[in-house]
Amino acid sequence: MILDAAIHSLISVIFALLLLWASLHKFSDRLQFQGILAAYQLLPVASLPLLALFIPVVELSLGLAWLTGFQNEVVALATVALLASYTFAMGINIFRGNTEIDCGCGLSSARHKTAGYQRLSSSLLLRNLILILAASIALIPSNERLLGFIDYLNVGLASVGLVFLYAAFNQLLANKNVIDSWRKELVSSGEANG
Repeated sequence: MILDAAIHSLISVIFALLLLWASLHKFSDRLQFQGILAAYQLLPVASLPLLALFIPVVELSLGLAWLTGFQNEVVALATVALLASYTFAMGINIFRGNTEIDCGCGLSSARHKTAGYQRLSSSLLLRNLILILAASIALIPSNERLLGFIDYLNVGLASVGLVFLYAAFNQLLANKNVIDSWRKELVSSGEANG
């Protein structure tokens, strides 16, 4: 099986944007990211300051590598491993019932510090599995054809569409969290009044 070069370019652009955004978000507030890592309760507290720096450096490096086309197979495998580790950490906490923490994904906690963050959920696991599948598709060898203007236009338009789809999915999850917190407040205020 051979992957078309335009599809490989689309995957590369999407992962470059996703990883660069995620790294910039984590770099912008390392203390908040360190707190998110602590909430996962998976690693020794002493390792968290270093990890809060290491993870965004890895994301930045992978994002730049996707953008430049450097070592495509290695970058795709590293991206799969990174996303799988995130998914594993989320899954452990969901299994524990520790879902009231921010996922740390980058698109949620930038705006709302309380009700608007993305709590851990099976929807986030599904999203990550789809991303892992997409990164795995980049491991398929691509043909060597030269991309033309129409190919670049299609890759650009598809990238914009997928970015909006990803952002809409994340916004729906954040909205669900807000609605759930309102419901909890109504139930607790009803119990207090009753």
